[in-house]
Amino acid sequence: MDISPEMLQKKILIVDDAASMRTLTKAILREAGFAHVFDVPGGREALMMMAKVKINVVICDWNMPGMSGIELYQAVKDDEKLATPPWIMLTSSSDGDKVKEAISVGITSYIVKPFKPDNLINQLVAKLKAG
Repeated sequence: MDISPEMLQKKILIVDDAASMRTLTKAILREAGFAHVFDVPGGREALMMMAKVKINVVICDWNMPGMSGIELYQAVKDDEKLATPPWIMLTSSSDGDKVKEAISVGITSYIVKPFKPDNLINQLVAKLKAG
């Protein structure tokens, strides 16, 4: 896939409590050429990071201790100081009710683990073009 140099400079935040999943996702994005990929293990850390760095896209796990991915999305959306970036929910749950819940709050991308790297890159590029 041909990704513009400008797009490869966008800031991406990976939020997942599993270190191995953060490492894998980060490696996939770096391999694709993305230069600014940040990762944190949970919602509170994500909020702190987003207060410091203007994030262009969030790739977030649903099931995390302390604050779920959907709770994090709501917290970002409700914080006037934070712009809500495009959001990709990356989760092991393919439950239809969860997909509907994500859509109902405004999350438009939902990828089920295990995922194909091309699928993640394609959705990420689509979010960056739209955003």
